[in-house]
Amino acid sequence: MNRRRVLAQADEVLAAWNRGDAAGVVANVADDVIWRDVALGLPLQGRAALEQATRAYMTAFPDLRVTVNSMTIDGQRVAQEWTSTGTHQGELMGMSPTGRWIENYGAMIVTCDDDGVVIEGAVYWNPLAMFRQLGLIDQAGPTVATKMSASRAVVATAARAARAAQSGGASTRKSSPAAT
Repeated sequence: MNRRRVLAQADEVLAAWNRGDAAGVVANVADDVIWRDVALGLPLQGRAALEQATRAYMTAFPDLRVTVNSMTIDGQRVAQEWTSTGTHQGELMGMSPTGRWIENYGAMIVTCDDDGVVIEGAVYWNPLAMFRQLGLIDQAGPTVATKMSASRAVVATAARAARAAQSGGASTRKSSPAAT
């Protein structure tokens, strides 16, 4: 995998996020990508599902801006630490717009094939911090997000356990370190 190509693709993805171009974000993603987002519970299966989730974030935060704070490339894996900001102006995960501005931090790790196409990825961030900034959860405990997350967490955990038991591990991708 060519390091310069990976850096150029990372720049293209960042630019697509910052111009609100969901199709551009997934342009270099495999049709059968497996994508994990801690806020969504179950992994997304396929480029279309990832594009839909990307579009949902962009619709909820039309002024979304992402800054990459650091990037590491090691073989076929790329890790990025990022900061995102935006104003909640559209529905997100069933929650009405609040008009509040947020700033969040996270990390993304992707695995690419030999051609540099993303075949698996995961994004780790703190949805609870976002919910607090949006005023949906106060410091004392959950409010609105409880009805969204409590039941989904139980269902998602049971589904993950069943899927892992069927597939023999955490990932069905042969390229994943979890599958080795």
